[in-house]
Amino acid sequence: MNKTGRNEPCPCGSGKKYKQCCLPAARLPSAAFQDLESLKADVEKLDTLSNSVIDLVDAGEFDKAEAACRSLLENYPDQVDGLDRLAMVYEAKGEHARAAEYYTKVVEFAQSHPEFDQEFIDWAKEKAQMNAKKVH
Repeated sequence: MNKTGRNEPCPCGSGKKYKQCCLPAARLPSAAFQDLESLKADVEKLDTLSNSVIDLVDAGEFDKAEAACRSLLENYPDQVDGLDRLAMVYEAKGEHARAAEYYTKVVEFAQSHPEFDQEFIDWAKEKAQMNAKKVH
């Protein structure tokens, strides 16, 4: 069997280059590969749950959306999604004081995690201020 080159199409059929697809996993021990697969599945669950909040808010199902946010907070405390989505739910419900509170929590979370850029932090600050103004 021929060895696949780094810049050749990945043999898995994804359409990506091998170096951007299966090569990193091929270099990992099998236990690490299983951990990587588990991580990918967990990220998909997080994305699905987080995106479901948007759909529930759009449908006006605020109680279900809030419950999904609580699940995000419980199951993914190291991610900003639960705080951000909960702020969004409160904003959609017209509970501006609570929305401002949770957008402020988003700011604090983002400031304590270096992977967030200043643009995101500024956006969350603006959302907090905008909701706070609607309270008074």
